[in-house]
Amino acid sequence: MKDYIMEKLAISVGRMLGSIRNKSETTGAGVAVDQRALIIPPTVPGSLGDSAMISATAGILRDKGFWQVDLMSGKTWDLDEKIDRRIKSERYFYKRSPLQHALLVSCLPGYAEFYMIGADVIDGSYNLKSITGRLALFSEAARLGRKATLLGSSFSKKAQEPTRKILREMPDNVTICARDPYSKQRMEEMLNRPIRQVADLAFLVAPRPGWPSAISATAWIHERRKAGDQVIGLNANFLHAERNKDIPAALQVLVKKLLEHNISLLLVPHDTRSSKPDEAVLLDAVSAVEEKDRARLYLLPPESPGAVRAVLAELDMLVTGRMHAAILAMSGGTPTFSFAYQDKFEGLLQLFDLEHQELLSSPEELATDPKRVADRVISLLNDKERLGEHIGQHLPGVIDLAKRNFL
Repeated sequence: MKDYIMEKLAISVGRMLGSIRNKSETTGAGVAVDQRALIIPPTVPGSLGDSAMISATAGILRDKGFWQVDLMSGKTWDLDEKIDRRIKSERYFYKRSPLQHALLVSCLPGYAEFYMIGADVIDGSYNLKSITGRLALFSEAARLGRKATLLGSSFSKKAQEPTRKILREMPDNVTICARDPYSKQRMEEMLNRPIRQVADLAFLVAPRPGWPSAISATAWIHERRKAGDQVIGLNANFLHAERNKDIPAALQVLVKKLLEHNISLLLVPHDTRSSKPDEAVLLDAVSAVEEKDRARLYLLPPESPGAVRAVLAELDMLVTGRMHAAILAMSGGTPTFSFAYQDKFEGLLQLFDLEHQELLSSPEELATDPKRVADRVISLLNDKERLGEHIGQHLPGVIDLAKRNFL
């Protein structure tokens, strides 16, 4: 009861402060409210995929004519697009600070449109406290009667009731976007409201082949091809390694088996939000590789979504435990083999009519039979031209779906 009272008090104070602030800003010489848009990120920095979605959103909003695009995060992100103002919000999202809650509510009248990046969090799978706070603040923004869009989201079969309740009760002017057909169906069934079918925002990321890390990695790929190798990208998800202690050893076996063929490996870390992030898991996976084979390994830093997108387009295939690494690869026509989790990858493949092409494994299969996983990868590598052509044929339609986030 105390938390409920403090929440209502913070909202009331925030609305009052917002009314005062809005009157002051409309008489000033700054950017007009109708030229401002606000993005609410799904979490804290550290994920290449989240950076890709924020970058794509900011770029689209600039193209729509917004002069000021702000981000409700006090932290620094590695983005490809400019953010005009970062708004500190972490003490509310993670600690429920009533003071910061009121200050955040007071900011809302200063924007014409609101965009929350749904990603894979709105079902409550990660940090329920943070997500319910973000959704509640987004709902408060929508109650101003302005355009409010919950951008391309996944929704698992095990969505948590607190987030389902907030989503069901959102104002009618909120547009909720599902980034795959399975998520759309689940949301419509669980939330009893219309859902817009879209594709993931990361499909809208522009490649940055001129970025320094992209130039270096692309040059290495070309060198390995001249040496007679095909080049596969390898991503490892630290969450899989944390949850299954057999995966680090299994990854070493996978690497060993792949290197028995004329294959070089581009290591593609995705997430840095851990004491042992993706990069550490990947470096452990290649730690037993002999010195004579070290030239067949290359680590691509997760600095710029557009740079990674440009490099992955040069690969023969990507093996990944991260969906956004798969999306950035497929955006350039590169086939992917993924370790599926949380009901996300199946819908992505359905967008490309690839759900029956044996492109999915699981962390469990990797842990128990890495040699079989390696055999599956090699088999698919032999079919890369057909798969790449198939992806290329479907890609324009998927990109059009991604643009539907911003109708």
